[in-house]
Amino acid sequence: MNRRLTRTPGLAEVVREDRAVVLNLPQLEEQQSPYVFEGPAFEIWRRIDGSRSQRLIVSELAAAFEVDEDVMEQDVRGFVATIAELGLIDYGQPDA
Repeated sequence: MNRRLTRTPGLAEVVREDRAVVLNLPQLEEQQSPYVFEGPAFEIWRRIDGSRSQRLIVSELAAAFEVDEDVMEQDVRGFVATIAELGLIDYGQPDA
């Protein structure tokens, strides 16, 4: 089952044209430094909006960057696992 990815409630975020700076306010004592997402990390982060599954994000990015989906899947999976472990995202509703 592929679930839509959502951002964890309570994040403070500043987004610019090419980067996002994210602070996890609910875990501020444990994670005092903000996370800065640029390049591919930013492209993944900006697509985590509650409407897209990981599979859809992979497809969009593979098409946008003209990269094989299998290669993009590895990169997206790794980044998503990292930010999930940091408490920045949740796995939401199943993708239809």
